[in-house]
Amino acid sequence: MKPNIPSRRNAKSRPHSRAEGFSLLEMLFSLALLGIVLAVAMEAIIQMQQRNFAESAKVDTVQETRDFVDQMVRDVHDVGYPPPLVVYTIPRPPPLTPIPACSDRGSGVACGLVSFSPTQILYEGDLDGAGVNVIMVQLEIPLSGRCPCRLQRGAKLKSDYVLDPTFTYFTEVNGVLNSGNGAGAATYPISLSGNGDYTAYATADIFSAYDTDGNPVPPCLNPSACSTIRSLQITANVAPNFMDPKTDIFPVYSITSKARLNNLTDPKDPTPAP
Repeated sequence: MKPNIPSRRNAKSRPHSRAEGFSLLEMLFSLALLGIVLAVAMEAIIQMQQRNFAESAKVDTVQETRDFVDQMVRDVHDVGYPPPLVVYTIPRPPPLTPIPACSDRGSGVACGLVSFSPTQILYEGDLDGAGVNVIMVQLEIPLSGRCPCRLQRGAKLKSDYVLDPTFTYFTEVNGVLNSGNGAGAATYPISLSGNGDYTAYATADIFSAYDTDGNPVPPCLNPSACSTIRSLQITANVAPNFMDPKTDIFPVYSITSKARLNNLTDPKDPTPAP
């Protein structure tokens, strides 16, 4: 029996198998789909980074402001220290040397609160046991004349301050919005980008002063005029550097603290003030 061998005619008539792969249209569709997926992923990453920056800025701003306010409260508690009652024993041993005025730079006696306004205070006290210091806390205004502004604190020995009344500020708070003038209005306008309206935060006074009965005390320019002040309040409405990525509004945080001046005395009468 002859084997079944396909004829040459049948072999030639069998169609060739088609090469497998992607067509140009399929490649373009795949690349377009991949681009959409990557765009969505990149948008999510960018939003996550923006949210992370915004949250970190919030934490840093609040912590920076709280540390600054706490430092000022500690300072205020030592305003006027050491008073003559501490510097000079009573009764004083002979010869009875007169108690020097607090303005005498060599006396070692602090004048206490030297001057006060809604945006600046100057006071004296022994902060670290190394001698009487002069401390300046003020609101610094940018060249634009608009807030956000900066709260600054500088301190130097009283003997150095008499020779050079300028300060180097090592402690600062950025993003301060309020610049109240003591009469319910803002001293400087606010300029921030985004969608927010921050006008209501501008009118609060940075510093407020009160007498023994809790009544407001007007600004004063010397220790004698400031002698009725028994407590100081600091208020800071601050905004971080990054706005909320969803609302395009800067979140504002209000931090307020009040401190009593405990060590005030009259340099001519070493009896603690009431």
